[in-house]
Amino acid sequence: MSSDHSLEDFILIAHRGASYDAPENTFEAFDLALRNGFDHVETDVQLSSDGHPVLIHDDTLDRTTTGSGIVTDATLAEIKALSAGSWFESPPDSIGKKDASSYTVSVVPTLDELCARYTGKFHVHLELKSTQPELAPVSKSTLERWGWLEPPARLTISSFHFEQLERSLKVMPQVAHGWLLPEVTADAIEAAAGLGLSGIYPNANEVTADDVKLANDAGLSVRTWGIGNSRQALERAYRSGAMGTTIDWPTQARDYLRGI
Repeated sequence: MSSDHSLEDFILIAHRGASYDAPENTFEAFDLALRNGFDHVETDVQLSSDGHPVLIHDDTLDRTTTGSGIVTDATLAEIKALSAGSWFESPPDSIGKKDASSYTVSVVPTLDELCARYTGKFHVHLELKSTQPELAPVSKSTLERWGWLEPPARLTISSFHFEQLERSLKVMPQVAHGWLLPEVTADAIEAAAGLGLSGIYPNANEVTADDVKLANDAGLSVRTWGIGNSRQALERAYRSGAMGTTIDWPTQARDYLRGI
C-alpha cells in the first residue's frame, strides 16, 4: 500500500445493501446504505421462470424468503408473494430497525424496480448470479429502459461466471465489468485483460499488494469480496491498495478504518 493511501481512495460497497443491519437485497437494506452515506451498492440478479430479473443471491428461495425451491423455477408472481424479511434478526449493534416484525413486509425487488427507485442516487454493482444465457440481454434491456447505460453509467457488472461476462460485454460494452474469483493469478489476469474486462475481484483473504500491482499494470482495477465479519480481512483489503471492497457492514467498517 502506498503511503498516501486513505479511506477516500477506498470504496466501501454496501454488499446486498447494508445487509448486516437489514434484510439483504431489499429496499430497506439499500435505503439504509444510502441514508448512511454509501452511494455504491451491490446486488445480485437472476431470472424468474417467466423471465423477470429479480434481486436475490441464493439459487433457492429458502434462506432469505418464506418460500422454498429453486428461484429460476418460480414465477415473478410467486416470488412477489413471499416475505423477504421475516427471517431477519437485527444484531444488538444494528443501525437498522430493532423490532422483530419490522421487515415482514419486505419483498424481493425486481431489477426494474431498483432502476426506477434509485436512478441517479447510487452506483450499482450488479452481479450476474446465474448461468442463464438470457440473463445479460434481459438485464441490459431493463437497464437501458431506465437510462442506466447512458454515460456516465453508474453501473458495474460482475460475475463469477466468465461466460456471463462474455455475454454481458457483447451487449453492454460501454459498462465496466469485473471478474469475481478466489485469487489473482497470472492466468486470470491474462484472461481478464484479453476479454476486455475493467477489473478483477479476488477474495479479500487472499489479496496482496503484489497482486494489485500486477493487475493494475495490466490495466485492471482490483476490488475484493469475502470480508464476512472479519476486520482482519477488511484491513488486508484496505492495505493491499485495492480500490474497494463489498462489505455487509459499511458503516461499522468506515468507523473502523478511520481509526487505524
